[in-house]
Amino acid sequence: MNSFAARSVSLCLLLLMVLAAAGCSGTKADTTPPEAPLSLLATRGNSRVTLTWTAVTSDDLKGYYAYYRQQDGGSEIKSDLVTRTSIVITGLENGTTYIFYVTALDEAGNESPPSPEVTATPNNEQTLTAQGWSAWELGDYETAQSLFNDALNFSVNYADAFNGLGWTALRQGELQTAVNRFETAISKGLVTQDARVGALAVFRDLPGQLPKAMNYGVTVLENDPQYEFSHDPTINVDVVRLMLAQVFFRLGESFFSYAQEQMDVLVPGNGLDPANPSTWSVQAATYPNYPAALLALIQYAFSLLPS
Repeated sequence: MNSFAARSVSLCLLLLMVLAAAGCSGTKADTTPPEAPLSLLATRGNSRVTLTWTAVTSDDLKGYYAYYRQQDGGSEIKSDLVTRTSIVITGLENGTTYIFYVTALDEAGNESPPSPEVTATPNNEQTLTAQGWSAWELGDYETAQSLFNDALNFSVNYADAFNGLGWTALRQGELQTAVNRFETAISKGLVTQDARVGALAVFRDLPGQLPKAMNYGVTVLENDPQYEFSHDPTINVDVVRLMLAQVFFRLGESFFSYAQEQMDVLVPGNGLDPANPSTWSVQAATYPNYPAALLALIQYAFSLLPS
């Protein structure tokens, strides 16, 4: 081999060594990221959110990362790499809204642009029902009803959500819906007497339902003699006694004595005596018979309630 040919071979070998050292063997490095994942969907749960998305088409796809942060601020958190098109993010705070997005990663380490962001608020039946009562207390019955129904999507047997739906329907004048919800709450073991008080309020005004109203009222007094509705303190044991007195009065003469018993608790010293016409007066007004005087006393007792 002549000297020129030898030098050419040496130069070629040197060039090949340089290319090999640079990691180049005639092909360029992969610097193209995958496309962003699409159709990201967030499904809320109890202290968790499940994310699902459409698979990215790529021959060298390695997996996906999920990113999330609280909507009102805070640091961003990155998940471990997953190879499937879904992930469950746990350990979230119920009632707090989070922002989520997903990226794709290929074998060369190229990460895609982020998917469109989605938001979700993890929750459970207790939190949603508490939020529903907060709306109810503000008189926002549409929001309250929506939240109580959301609670039942988490637990179809959650008694207090049915109780909330009953009181919401009652405040909106939907009496039959109200009693259905109250009786469902009772059947599912509601701890408080709230649903029975609501049912008493409705049944006393529904035709043919006075016996049911009476049973509910008597049960409330037996189970909770100091009853007070936590979501509206103006509804308390005095209101229960008054409604029950109304029911006894409407049931007829044989129940007047039970109505009188309630009045004797609520208006001590009222002096009404069914056998003594001289006592048939209320607030300086005299009545021709005992039933009229008893009814006037019941109405007077209602006027003493706080508005």
